[in-house]
Amino acid sequence: MPLDETPDAHVPQPPLRSGDLSVSILLWLIQGILALITFLTATLTAFVTDACAHEACGNPVWTEVAVGTAIVSAVGLLVVSVTLVVRRIRRRIPAWPAGAWCCAIQLVMIFVVLEIGRQAGTLD
Repeated sequence: MPLDETPDAHVPQPPLRSGDLSVSILLWLIQGILALITFLTATLTAFVTDACAHEACGNPVWTEVAVGTAIVSAVGLLVVSVTLVVRRIRRRIPAWPAGAWCCAIQLVMIFVVLEIGRQAGTLD
């Protein structure tokens, strides 16, 4: 019986691509910055309702929803991104597309959170 047909035969894996790893780490840094911008956008919407503090105008509950959405999306997308990239790197599959998609979704979340925060009411 040849040695190649034994069940314990070692199958060589393709080498780890350093370029893929470098791009993935760069995308994580970019996503972290985008997550911070998302959170700051949500918290700054709380300050725009201050102009009408002495009278009722709008609904400040939307500001809380915006901040909650920002926190959940930032933490959730970072966890998903790290999980997907590490899993793909371990399988020797290109990992940067997963990081790029998570960055794109995080960028969209900035505008989603801004729109949710705008529902708090008028500024005038």
